Amino acid sequence: MPSRLIVVAIFALFGGTLAYAADETSWLTRSGYYRISFTSELMPIPINRIHSWTVHVQTADGVPIENATIAVTGGMPAHDHGLPTDPKATCSMGSGNYLLEGVRFHMNGEWELFVTIEANGRRDTVVIPLTI
Repeated sequence: MPSRLIVVAIFALFGGTLAYAADETSWLTRSGYYRISFTSELMPIPINRIHSWTVHVQTADGVPIENATIAVTGGMPAHDHGLPTDPKATCSMGSGNYLLEGVRFHMNGEWELFVTIEANGRRDTVVIPLTI
């Protein structure tokens, strides 16, 4: 994995940096099939700049998921609008990692990303809250 990618951990809200609660570095999907985490090529995550993420998908027990289909949507619930771009998982990087391109946030605030994973005949979703 490229060294320019920084593992998402605990960040404070300063100048567009992600903020998370204490152990939210990965998220279990609603039905518990998959655990999702991500890294951003840019930290802090900038406003109004298109960038890419690596999304890591594994089973709840930690086994990397290969050949998954990943869809990402989202928006700002308080402002009642979606993402300004349509991010796409463009390729598998192996070991359960997928390149997500076209990520952009156009303003600071509370965001939600809806990540849907489909693999091995199972489809599941997780909502990832972000403060940018």
